[in-house]
Amino acid sequence: MNDRTAPTTDLSPDGSERLEPAIPAHLRVPRTLPLHAPAGFVPAHASYSARFHPGVTGLTIAYFGLQTAEPAAACDAALERILTAFARADGPLFWDVATNIDPQGYCNRVVASYWRDQADGQRWEERLGADWWYRSLDPGGPIGAFREVFRPSVGDTETTFSHRCPEGYARIADAMSGKTDTHEYWGSARDRIPRAQIDELAPGGQPAMVSSAPAEDTLGRLVVVTPHENLCLLRSGQDWSDTEAAERDFYLAHVRPQLDAAMEELSCKGTLLGCYFNRYLRLDDGTNERSYSLSAWHSLAALEAWVRADTHLTIWGAGIKHYKRAGDAARLRLYHELAVVRAEDQSFTYFSCHRRTGMLAAVTPGSPSQGSVAARRGS
Repeated sequence: MNDRTAPTTDLSPDGSERLEPAIPAHLRVPRTLPLHAPAGFVPAHASYSARFHPGVTGLTIAYFGLQTAEPAAACDAALERILTAFARADGPLFWDVATNIDPQGYCNRVVASYWRDQADGQRWEERLGADWWYRSLDPGGPIGAFREVFRPSVGDTETTFSHRCPEGYARIADAMSGKTDTHEYWGSARDRIPRAQIDELAPGGQPAMVSSAPAEDTLGRLVVVTPHENLCLLRSGQDWSDTEAAERDFYLAHVRPQLDAAMEELSCKGTLLGCYFNRYLRLDDGTNERSYSLSAWHSLAALEAWVRADTHLTIWGAGIKHYKRAGDAARLRLYHELAVVRAEDQSFTYFSCHRRTGMLAAVTPGSPSQGSVAARRGS
């Protein structure tokens, strides 16, 4: 069995820099499932992982979205209400705001928010009330809203960063690791997830819609999608704001176009690949040079299959060329955070959103609904 769990120091006996496993020491257990790295494998480039204090056992990752067919500014007032709520007691420790135009032509303003204490997030929302995130919206108005919440244990997640520059939930972590040895080979994402040391992370079941109306009818309604076991959530980001000259030119001419094409494939045809939804977002930070995709998959295995397909291999190849050209001076920052989430730790609710929004797209049109959460709003 190929297992790397020995304590690490800064230097190996031969004087070279020692690499460490991506899984921190306090989350390592005797493996029943082997690592996927070839014997003697050493990655060519640096990668780092977020580190939490052992006392941090679970996270809350909540995405609050606003959707409109009108210009983005139509959502400004509703967005401000969300951000004002964040300032209340027990609100998130970090959040960011991003925007995309989906394949249906709707503008989506998405707020990603993070807690390192699940009890804090629960108290915060209980004080606000279950409907706080859409309460002010007109049932027949131009704005829809959604709430997608994930509460994974730290052992259900993994991160990898090309630089020690945190994004996403790494912004609320305690530290960043040293250089790790758990990347740049097939299966490395799975090897970075602590639970995957002893669990195959197999999916169970299918998502279903909870509504009294036909599955096609989601506008003007509050709709819940019930999750399934071990859904895979991926946030994968790019930051080229610090690149200059030749490095910037190469990224914009040779890497980003391949990424754009892949994002279009997942956004438009992802359900055929096991990807329930994909949002390709640009962060609203004034630079217009930081982006990320947020995708939900039926399973980690489905994501792993797409990673090996031609579309992703083209992106991978372009990225490798980029870092080879730029060398140690590379300023392009790439990262991802991934979670394989138990059914009980997921929640999806949509208010007057179009049929292809988020997990609504995961429910087959015409399939039976389960129960009822709301009659048509306003009736």
